[in-house]
Amino acid sequence: MLALPPDLALRALDSAPDALIIIDGSGLIAAANRQVTALFGYSHDEVIAKPVEHLIPERFRAEHRTDRQGYMRDPHSRPMGAGLELFGIRKDGTEFPVEISLSPIEDESGTLVAAAIRDVTERKRIETELAVQLEDMRRFHELSSRLIEAADLPNVLEEVLDAVIGVQDADFGNIQLRNTESGTLSIVAQRGFSPAFLEYFHSVDASHETACGRALRAGARVIIDDIEQDDAYLPYRGIAAQEGYRAVQSAPIRGHDGITTGMLSTYFRAPHRPSARKLQLTDVYTRLLAELIRRIGDEDTVRRARDEANRANQAKSRFLATASHDLRQPLQTISLLNGTLRRRSLDDCTRIEALAHQDEAIGAMSRLLNALLDISKLESGAVKPDPSDFAVTALFEELRHEFAGLADEKGLSFRVTPSEDSIHSDPSLVGQVLRNLVSNAIKYTQAGWVALRCLHDGPAVVRIEVLDTGIGIPDEKLRYIYDEFYQIGVPPNATRDGYGLGLSIVQRIVNLLDAKLDVQSEVGKGSLFALSLPAAPAAARPACAEADARSQLRPVHARILLVEDDPAVLNATRMLLRIEGYQVSTALSMAEALEQAAIDSRIDLLVTDYHLQAEETGTQVIAALRTALGRPLKAILMTGDTSSDVGKLRADPLLRIASKPVHAEELLTLLQALLASN
Repeated sequence: MLALPPDLALRALDSAPDALIIIDGSGLIAAANRQVTALFGYSHDEVIAKPVEHLIPERFRAEHRTDRQGYMRDPHSRPMGAGLELFGIRKDGTEFPVEISLSPIEDESGTLVAAAIRDVTERKRIETELAVQLEDMRRFHELSSRLIEAADLPNVLEEVLDAVIGVQDADFGNIQLRNTESGTLSIVAQRGFSPAFLEYFHSVDASHETACGRALRAGARVIIDDIEQDDAYLPYRGIAAQEGYRAVQSAPIRGHDGITTGMLSTYFRAPHRPSARKLQLTDVYTRLLAELIRRIGDEDTVRRARDEANRANQAKSRFLATASHDLRQPLQTISLLNGTLRRRSLDDCTRIEALAHQDEAIGAMSRLLNALLDISKLESGAVKPDPSDFAVTALFEELRHEFAGLADEKGLSFRVTPSEDSIHSDPSLVGQVLRNLVSNAIKYTQAGWVALRCLHDGPAVVRIEVLDTGIGIPDEKLRYIYDEFYQIGVPPNATRDGYGLGLSIVQRIVNLLDAKLDVQSEVGKGSLFALSLPAAPAAARPACAEADARSQLRPVHARILLVEDDPAVLNATRMLLRIEGYQVSTALSMAEALEQAAIDSRIDLLVTDYHLQAEETGTQVIAALRTALGRPLKAILMTGDTSSDVGKLRADPLLRIASKPVHAEELLTLLQALLASN
């Protein structure tokens, strides 16, 4: 076995970003960098002089020895196993997918092979999740297209029920329709239940403590994770045991007037709670079901709804085509750039250029994912308005600072008319609406100006207008501008500026605020979007001067405790914060966080992930540290969770929530503002 000089191993191997091993001609590991220990769990001494097959699952070892011997007869730089699924095995026996690049090294004693190994578990997970979501949307599109012409209500109900049972991986299911006179629910379609069950629940009303009875009473979904732990379900446990189910969820079917017309329930043999994504898909099906029931019952409504459903199907088709294209394109870019960066002969200029392009691709994917997450949170009810009185002028000044430079780059004038009005609404959500509108106005205006002004629609209503001299919108296209991924004159798979999600988000926020948004447009002359909001009963205190003063403050040498159970995310976040000058200590769990606090209680701020290992949550870490320190610790909670539980946390004045993926500048700005706050 060839021994490499220690200085070469330290400088060349440990500086590599990936796990890197060097193998001699007999297949033994001659050297390994410290990333090998982090990836495989072996100490340095445990891999040196071991066959490289030691790091490969046993079922692949014999084939690998043959392939390795063939490679040594014609060694050259290439990816290993092109087109194949490759796996490594850790010391604890767990397997994980990898990518491996091979490069020969000529030495006076013979030929060595350098193998760079990268864990691609997270990338595979994202690809799998994307494929599942696209398949779910394809199935919905196919079902809705088929049922659009259906006139047989029992068949429609059964097809939708089967689809939802499949989506949720449920064992049983039923659909009930509500009698408008008595208010009771009766089963009209079912899968998997006995005659005894159907007789027992032949009629259910809002007084029943079943899941469907509670959902009817509340007008919202009810989930019973485990009926054996639900005291109110005690009267029905006997029939549940007879049928063999332990968990149930019931979702109301509501008409356009908001009145519950029926109930869709799914049942599970074991204690269970469907994921947020599956519940969101269920809601899509219940809306489809409500629409189909309504159309089948009224011929005139059928004709009107057919056009709408066809348009919805086109929107879903556009979603499938565009989402697939716009997510795969940056993934393809990153994959190719990754291959470029792995080349040993890369010069500094090429490396810098490749990193810049990689940042652009990551930024494009992050913007699309953030927009999709915004829509998901709004659809799931996780976003709740927090109305207050605030001055229009403060919001206008924020928008002026944010967009004046962008307008100037395009040679446009950005006109902001001062206003002394005040509004009673959620300032954050109103700001999000106006940012989308102003951004769109600048994007679609090639010459002239974009303006922002405030008028009145009577004494109780404030009307904020965004005007431009842009390309305008044809009358026949106005009805489509709020559809997801819709951009006028842009094919779904074309290279585009933006994703066509901004106005879809705007419409959802406007509905959430119970506000009103009007649009007027003329092709070639420009557009006007007018947002009508309730006026504040008294002028809100102007906060822009105070906010500007605070923004100039930057706590120096602040102590940050970072809690994150993903080593890659933890290391990246720690590196970013340390470069910015913060003192950072880290922990992988609540126990480690409490140990850090015991060692040094001078913690200025906590940054924690929401979902940690062993079912721990970031909120538990925050509460435990505040108790241990005996003071109200400021905290930032990073999460990709869109459930309403996370939305409720926003009431904590010392807590800020950052939705993943979190851009570096966004995190630093949020951290700086929270540290500077009183």
